[in-house]
Amino acid sequence: MTVRDKMPTGSDVAVVMFRDCTIQGQEDCDGSGLSAGSVFARVIASTAGKKAVPLDRPVGPKDALSDSDAAAYAKGRGYAYVVNGEVQDYYRVAPFTFRSERAGVAVRILKTSDGSVVSFFNDRGTANNLSSPDSIIESMATKVAKAM
Repeated sequence: MTVRDKMPTGSDVAVVMFRDCTIQGQEDCDGSGLSAGSVFARVIASTAGKKAVPLDRPVGPKDALSDSDAAAYAKGRGYAYVVNGEVQDYYRVAPFTFRSERAGVAVRILKTSDGSVVSFFNDRGTANNLSSPDSIIESMATKVAKAM
């Protein structure tokens, strides 16, 4: 996590549902952005001194949402900060298949007043097949929430 500027304690942050991963032929990508965005909103909201509200994605689930558009969208709804991101990998396996669950995200926290990047995070992870991509994303969201 790279932090350029800290958000003031108690600031409201909007979390726009993330873009679905776009790996050709990977069925688990469908809905991955909604899942990841929801996890980030929940984790941030449950972190002391943080407030987070999920926002619907103003474009399609696989369509790009620029940081400037995300900032304008959240600003129009009265938020000082917005989380914009993309799921880069989301792969769920059946239990006891001895393959790894995978998840990856790229996330930016933006100041809506000018669209500047306050902090950013990019990571990919794996876990055993008794876990889930959402569990991997939750650990990533925890890192981001603590660093905000």
